[in-house]
Parts: sequence; C-alpha cells; structure tokens
Amino acid sequence: MIREVEMQTHSLKETKDFYENTLGLAVVQKLAASFSVQAGASTLTFTESDPGRQPKYHFAFNIPENQIDEALLWITPKVQIIPSQGQEIVHFESWNADSIYFYDPAGNIVELIARHNLNNSTNELFSSASLLCVSEIGLPVGDVEEALLKLSRVGIVPWQDYHSQFAAAGDEQGLIIAVRQGRVWFMSDQEEAYPHPLMIRTDVCEITLDDLVGMQVRGIT
Repeated sequence: MIREVEMQTHSLKETKDFYENTLGLAVVQKLAASFSVQAGASTLTFTESDPGRQPKYHFAFNIPENQIDEALLWITPKVQIIPSQGQEIVHFESWNADSIYFYDPAGNIVELIARHNLNNSTNELFSSASLLCVSEIGLPVGDVEEALLKLSRVGIVPWQDYHSQFAAAGDEQGLIIAVRQGRVWFMSDQEEAYPHPLMIRTDVCEITLDDLVGMQVRGIT
C-alpha cells in the first residue's frame, strides 16, 4: 500500500485550499513551505517548488468499488470533470474498474477509481472519507523496464502486462505507474509526463525521483 506521497507545487496556497476545503481532507501538518493532508490510509504532502518551476503529477484515490456514481455526484460541483469521448466515467475493461478524472489547481491529473476486484463496497454516504488511499502514482522514467527491475528487487512486481511506454507495478491497493518520459499523460491531450522531485513510501520501500538524479529505490526493513 502507498502510505505517503510527497510532491512539489508552484501554487501552495491554492493547492492547500483545494485539498482542505474543496475535497474536505484533514490537514495533518502545515509548515511555511509545505502541508500534508490525510486521505484514508495515505498521506499527501505538497512542498513549494522553486521559482519558475511548475511540476505536475498524476495520482489516483481508491474509492468504494460500488460508488462510482455517488462519487460523480459528489465531485461534480467541486471540479471540472475531464471527459473521455463525452463520458464523465471512464471504464477499464481489463482492469475491471471505473474512473473519474479532474485537475487540481496545480494542474495535477487526479483520479477517483472504483476497482471492482476489491471487497470494499459500502452503503455509507459518499464523502471525503470515501477516498480510501492513494492507489496510483505516476512515475515518469527514462527506461520503463529498468524501473521495473529496480522495483522488483524490493518485491514490487508488474501488475498485468506492460510495454516500453507503460507499466503498472504493485497491486490494486498501491500501483506505481511507470511511464516513459515524454509520453502524454492519459486523459491529457498535451501534458507530457516529465520527472519532477517525488517521494513515494510504501509498506516495503521508499522511492525517490529527481529530474537531476534519477530514480532510487530503498527497501524498508
């Protein structure tokens, strides 16, 4: 499971306001140049980026597998949905999942995903508490297969088939989405995946990515 993700943002105040007041997530830490919010079992931390930089990321929140329609009703007044072929809900046959996509104020592509393979259905009213965890984080890399090799050394192995441009590693509670640097993000018609400073902490490892250094994976013992 993805326990913590740390990213950078060029619009710290607006991003904090969005996650705290628009999505209703609890702020668990606030410093002069960063803040953290709790989303179910995961913590999201945003740190102010250097002047002139506008880092952008893709990540997804798991929601109860039976509540994609409820999620759409909840999120629609808060954001502008990114449609796919005129549809606000995107169905993934091979993943047995349904998703909703939108941008946050920093330009990150955010996803709510109902994974029907998971036994997490509920009759509770949909709310910010229905964001169960960060279940995907995009990881732009120079070489997807090399990234998979590094991840496999700490037990994070490919989930389903992969190719040189895209691979998902882990499981449905936490997937590292390795994409080839320069590939246009899914659900974006122009935003290219580019490596920006990033830290991902899972149950088994800590992954750091810096566009000047590269990808490093450290096992947690």
